[in-house]
Amino acid sequence: MRIKENFHEGHEGYTSELKERVIKIYHYTTHMTEVKRLLKGIKQEAECLRQLFWTDEELKERNDVERFFEARMQATVYYTLKNIEGYQQYGWKQLIEEGE
Repeated sequence: MRIKENFHEGHEGYTSELKERVIKIYHYTTHMTEVKRLLKGIKQEAECLRQLFWTDEELKERNDVERFFEARMQATVYYTLKNIEGYQQYGWKQLIEEGE
């Protein structure tokens, strides 16, 4: 077994074109790594922003609750007025004054 004394022996065949290509690939890889890092940050920011806004389902649920509450309030007003009219017809003031 023979020990190589010159480790660079046999590597003279690397052309400048090959060296330039390796450098371009290195720069491209570095650029892609930076782009991936930026995209990851953008994705995290988008997730944070998504939490600020309501989804369509949440809006629909909120609108349903509002419509239900509005309907109950309208019914309450209607029945309150009906009861007042009924009390007026039956002379509730006289009943209270008499101390029934």
